[in-house]
This record gives sequence, C-alpha cells and structure tokens, in this order.
Amino acid sequence: MADIVTMAKDELKARGKADAAALAARAVSGEADAQELLDKQSMIPTWRARDCTQVPVGTPYQWQGMIYKLVQPHDATGNEGWTPDAVPALWAAVSLPGETGTQDDPITAARGMEYTYGLYYLDPEDGQIYLCTRTGESEGGKIVLQYLPHELVAQYFEVVG
Repeated sequence: MADIVTMAKDELKARGKADAAALAARAVSGEADAQELLDKQSMIPTWRARDCTQVPVGTPYQWQGMIYKLVQPHDATGNEGWTPDAVPALWAAVSLPGETGTQDDPITAARGMEYTYGLYYLDPEDGQIYLCTRTGESEGGKIVLQYLPHELVAQYFEVVG
C-alpha cells in the first residue's frame, strides 16, 4: 500500500512539473497573458538566487506575492539581493491578482512592470491613479518601464485621480 501512495505522489509531482513547464513555455512564447499567469500563480516557481543564464526570457517566477517575468538572462547564484523587485533591469513585474486596470479597479504599479497602454494604474508612492498613454501608441500595446507613473507624467502617463 505504501508503494502505491508513493507512486501516486511521484506521479502528481511529475504532472505538476510538466504543467508548470508548459505554462512557462506559453509565457515565453507570449501565448500566456498576465491574466493566465495570475490565474495559475500556484504553478509558478518562487524566485531564488540561481543561474538564469540558460532560462528563456519571459519565464515567470513569484516573489513576495507578485509574479515577475525574466527580462535578461543572468547568474544570481550567490547574489541573494538580486530579487526581482530590487533589480528591475532583470525582471518585469506582472500586475497583482484581481486588478482589472479600469479606473475603478486600477492595477498597482511597480518598478519594472510591463504596462499596457489604455489601462489605469495606482501609484503606491503617491496614491494617485494614472492612465498609461503615449502619442502614437495604440491601446493594448505594452512597455516595460523602470519607473512609477508619477515619475513619467506627460511621457507615458496622465493623472486621472
């Protein structure tokens, strides 16, 4: 009986790894959008200082309740301080679960976040709501910015409330 339980646990673990790998591949290819990543957050591994030199750009990791996608391969082995929130040149933050990006339900902004033109963001430093907009860019387009909205007013954001 113990062998059957062990085999079942091993099978579930293998399926979980395969499902997580499939989700990561969909994130890398651009097929898995932010909402899918947020919906399947439990499948995304937690960041730890590791060698990411062979990890594809776009691979998602969790850190302190947020999801980040790899922007630049690097080796963080032995660099515990290279957390996704501390090194935005290496990581792009994905918005928090449940935030729709409407004016009534803005997305909490973060440094290194992938912003979407036409969505609303709450800047955690000043509490203001901002619309991500830029002349010549169409709604739905995306850009990774290393700054918060209040730092880029009239360039990438306009104050809404």
